[in-house]
Amino acid sequence: MRSTPEVAMLSTWAVETFGPRAEQIRQGVTEALAIALENAQDAQKTARTELLHPFGFTLMSRKFEALADAFADMPGVVTVKPPGSQHELVVLGGNLLFPFRYAKDRSVSVVNARIGDGRPSGLVQALFTRFGPRPWAEQLTLGGVEAALPEPVTPAARALTRLPEGTRLVLIAYACNARAGLLDVWWGEAELLDRTGNLRWHYCEPIPLPGQAPAAELPGAASVGEASAFARGAMPAPALNPRPLRERATAVPPMSEAPYAPDAAADEGR
Repeated sequence: MRSTPEVAMLSTWAVETFGPRAEQIRQGVTEALAIALENAQDAQKTARTELLHPFGFTLMSRKFEALADAFADMPGVVTVKPPGSQHELVVLGGNLLFPFRYAKDRSVSVVNARIGDGRPSGLVQALFTRFGPRPWAEQLTLGGVEAALPEPVTPAARALTRLPEGTRLVLIAYACNARAGLLDVWWGEAELLDRTGNLRWHYCEPIPLPGQAPAAELPGAASVGEASAFARGAMPAPALNPRPLRERATAVPPMSEAPYAPDAAADEGR
């Protein structure tokens, strides 16, 4: 007798967000990403080049197209293609799905996920401003409180005004590469912290992939609408190391962290 594969239990967040179709939507997300990755890998093999541009450019487009195809026949689905954008965004029952690649392997935690490799586009900023969760607190910096990111006034941002009030931004963060394919998938809600694409997750959970052991739960993940223990506690004071006397006497510039050098967007496939 053939046994049926065990289906991972749905979380309270998934059921509250997507209702009775939650399992169907979760499965559709994994299937769409798997198709997009397979198409990107095929493009890379066909190109016969060591450069990853074919993989990256194909994945960049197919991840949106495959999501739209997966849910095309589902009742209540709306697709939006903002002016200037090459991709259609899928809205399911008031939830706007936005897939992005956060890592090429498992060395990067989803906790440290960033949207893209540089400054988020005007469309991405508008998505978070309009549909992202309400920030838990203002972003603190050594110089004081950083002002909230203003919503860019672009044709793409204005097109989002046609979506109904109450639309929620659901992020789909995945790790993959051209050789191994799809490694991990997470979904949840997060706020955009700054102009470099850093996120603060309000809720995040793994999506199980066929034939893989389930990923570990996100440490410290809070239910939607609740601040994490870190957010509720006092902010830790940074450890400040004084400069050696010799450096101060010779006016040697202080050493800082090496600047972030992002890979090409095409190679990333974000």
